[in-house]
Amino acid sequence: MNDINQINSKPKLILYVEDEDVQAKIFSKIIENEVSSYGFKVVIFKSGDDFIDLINSLHSKYKISEFGLILLDLSMHDVSGLAMLKEFKAKSIKTPIAILTAREDDALKSKALSSGANDYFVKGKDIEELSRLKNFILKSVN
Repeated sequence: MNDINQINSKPKLILYVEDEDVQAKIFSKIIENEVSSYGFKVVIFKSGDDFIDLINSLHSKYKISEFGLILLDLSMHDVSGLAMLKEFKAKSIKTPIAILTAREDDALKSKALSSGANDYFVKGKDIEELSRLKNFILKSVN
């Protein structure tokens, strides 16, 4: 017998792919502070290769279906964010994916969106950007 409260109490996972430790810690805490009361938890992947393993179902700890949303950094040391995005979209996975980057660049934003990203957010830009990210998370997962 399933208890509906137990099912709904399980945290909704947000996968954040970010290879810079300080950035990962800061922005995952900011995001969790904004959305944890809605039952969200951020899981950090520090490598683009680990993310690719995950979408190829080679990663043993998580399955892609466990994530309600994916946030990708564009400037990674091992694999570019755009390459990860293209590989992810080629698998026809329906999980919403957004870019969370320090690069405020209209051409790059356009390229990411045309490559399949659902949205593009600039880290630390302003409070409106954080509010927009929060609304995107709540809308995408619910």
